[in-house]
Amino acid sequence: MTSEFGSPARFPGRLSPRGPAMAQLRQIVQAHRAWLDQQPEGRRASLTAWALNEAELDGVVLRGALLRGCSFLEAKLAAADLSQAVLIRCDFSQAVLAGADLGGAELKSCVFDGCLLSEGGLIEVRAHGCRFRRALLREARLMDAVFHECDFTGAALTAASLHYADLGASDFSDGELEEALLYHARAGGARFVASRMAKANFTSARLQACDFRLAQLLAARFPGADLSQSCFSRATLDECDFRQARLRGADFSGASLENARFDEADLMAADFRGANLRGARGMTATQLARARTDETTILPNGKRGAYLKGSGAERPLSRPSRPLPSP
Repeated sequence: MTSEFGSPARFPGRLSPRGPAMAQLRQIVQAHRAWLDQQPEGRRASLTAWALNEAELDGVVLRGALLRGCSFLEAKLAAADLSQAVLIRCDFSQAVLAGADLGGAELKSCVFDGCLLSEGGLIEVRAHGCRFRRALLREARLMDAVFHECDFTGAALTAASLHYADLGASDFSDGELEEALLYHARAGGARFVASRMAKANFTSARLQACDFRLAQLLAARFPGADLSQSCFSRATLDECDFRQARLRGADFSGASLENARFDEADLMAADFRGANLRGARGMTATQLARARTDETTILPNGKRGAYLKGSGAERPLSRPSRPLPSP
């Protein structure tokens, strides 16, 4: 994925992470801390094309620093403070940033491939054209963040918090987002192809024209979400909650929607051809009549065929009652 800032690049660097260079870096960090404390001898850290590969920088404080073209391959930055920093074309591939704070940072064309960011703080980050391929972001905090045209393919975001985030045109394909929180998120044009997203929460999210093909979304929640023109072809959506969701023109062809809920959902021109709606609840005759079905659709009453108004096929099969325990 490219951006106006150019492709992320690795720089050979002019300094080694060991010996005199580390001594110089320590001086820069000390002067930066003095700058943060508004001391007269302080100076803001500004690093360009430094090679800090495999450097041990756990807990380093570079809040508000300016880093251009720096390489942190396999560096140790656990619990580091990079909040409010400006990072341009920096490479953190395979780095350890567990528990690090990047809150409010500006990231342009940076690489975090394979990076460990679990439980990291990326609140209000502004990222454009960055890569997080196969990064580990479990339980990371990304609330109110902006990720435009970023690549999260194969990334693990299990139980991550992305509520109110702006994920425009980013790619989460083949990712792990089980139990992720994305309520009120904005993700127009984002890709979630073949992602695993069981029990993810998209309440009131704006997800127009997103691609969820082949995604695993068992028991995910979409109440009040706008999914207009999004594609869920061949996705697994059993027991999902689409109450009051806007599903105009959404493509559910070949998807499994057993026992999903559609109370007051807008299904105008939604495509359920080849979909399995067995046991779907909350659908009315008017809703189904406005949607597209055909002879390959399995309707809520378990019968196969195009929906005919007045047939009663919108009423789901009653669930079998559990046998009473023997005395």
